[in-house]
Amino acid sequence: MQTFSYPASNRIIQLTTTEAACLTTLADLIETEPTTTADQLARCLHFTPETMLSTLQSLFKRQLINATTVGSLTLTANGWLLAHHYLIQHRLLERFLLDVVGVPWIFVHREAARLAQMVSPCFIERVIVHTRQATVCPHGNPIPGRSTFTAGEVSLSNAPLGQRCRLTRIAEWICYDPQLVRHLWSYEIVPGCTLIRVPDPLSKTVIQLNQRPTVLGQRIAQALYVVVE
Repeated sequence: MQTFSYPASNRIIQLTTTEAACLTTLADLIETEPTTTADQLARCLHFTPETMLSTLQSLFKRQLINATTVGSLTLTANGWLLAHHYLIQHRLLERFLLDVVGVPWIFVHREAARLAQMVSPCFIERVIVHTRQATVCPHGNPIPGRSTFTAGEVSLSNAPLGQRCRLTRIAEWICYDPQLVRHLWSYEIVPGCTLIRVPDPLSKTVIQLNQRPTVLGQRIAQALYVVVE
């Protein structure tokens, strides 16, 4: 059970680790996919339908999430407060694990999610101290309150052909799929790398990276963000 106090009020709310994970993941997905559904959420969290249903019912009852008329999930104002609290904690834990502990990049998301379930406020204070210079998570996404999205960035699928680009961030939904993370890592497609989108007769997204061509699926290309150098 995790306890959260709302700023400027005396209200205190307690969430199970499952509920906290659900809020954090929903906030992650909404950053790039505003029409996130319960099915997408369940796939990212690897929840059973029963667990997903009971968790969503609890969050609805607490007025932390809502559903639109088309079936997508949204966060209420209080839900955003909680979700941002957990987002900050998660992304700082990722930085701590990568920069201080030395956990490999491909594992930091998974390990941060596991660690978040057991850390104490005292431990988080030390994490904040050791990551005080960090502005983005290891996947390039901004840490709320420390930075925002890079000006001028576009998805790789919309990047101009033939121009050198720098990868700024990877949409967080990819981090919930270990195979995709490993795939990107194996091709050295990580934030900070430079690449060139090259023409393709089949209208696929093809990049030139480290002098070798790589073909990317459309959904992955849309989840990679770059700036022209």
